[in-house]
Amino acid sequence: MRLSVIGNFIPWPKFLHHFPSTHHVQFDLLHDGRAQLRTQKSSLTRRKVLYSPQFARTRHNAALMAKAAKIGSAVYNALPEYWRQGWMYRSFTGEARKMLGKRLGGDEIEQVLYQRYVEPVVSKQPAREAIAALPVQPKRAYRKQNADYWRGKTLKSKRRKAHKQQVLYNAGILGRASRIGSALYARIPLRCRCRSCYQQLTAWAMQLLRDDWDEADILAGFCPRLQKASQQRAILPKSQKPGIVLSFMPMDNIILLPP
Repeated sequence: MRLSVIGNFIPWPKFLHHFPSTHHVQFDLLHDGRAQLRTQKSSLTRRKVLYSPQFARTRHNAALMAKAAKIGSAVYNALPEYWRQGWMYRSFTGEARKMLGKRLGGDEIEQVLYQRYVEPVVSKQPAREAIAALPVQPKRAYRKQNADYWRGKTLKSKRRKAHKQQVLYNAGILGRASRIGSALYARIPLRCRCRSCYQQLTAWAMQLLRDDWDEADILAGFCPRLQKASQQRAILPKSQKPGIVLSFMPMDNIILLPP
């Protein structure tokens, strides 16, 4: 089938038509008004190219081209950066491909190309001049002339460091005491709860923690006394009910919790 020229006087980007045919062939007018033939999807697959005997020569040439590309890349990277150009890599790869076709080894080809293209360029480069380092004056030794000033500054630094350590220590104890106070505060009857109760319980727990008391021992000592004090307060008349009084014998102190 011969394709005829159509639409010579119409610009091709505006003249694009699709003609369906009965023989599974499509005609598209794409360029310069010429009808181009486009068939259906090809039956050629990747598996055929990799394993079919018909493409044995193609696979052989592709393997040689891959080796030539590696040789050309090695020679190209051996050149100085200012001397490199894109066409050089393509030229090196082409020459390596021809030599591989003549059954030459890869190392031999790389050596030949290196002697032919790299050595003449490298030999013409000027030798790097040795630049002597500039003399560096030694730094003057630092001396603390005002001894009283530095002695006072050292004392301030030590006090500041000790205060910081004390703050961190108290913060850790306060966190543990707060957990104990929350557990004890939950055992107080609702009618007796207030903010000062929680604060007093937390302060008591913090004092005991500073004396190296264990958290479990503090809870075990406080819980029965809280329950007993709440029961005694519930028996008294409303007009005579005082605050909850707790006595903890190991500390010989009394805690007064207001109603």
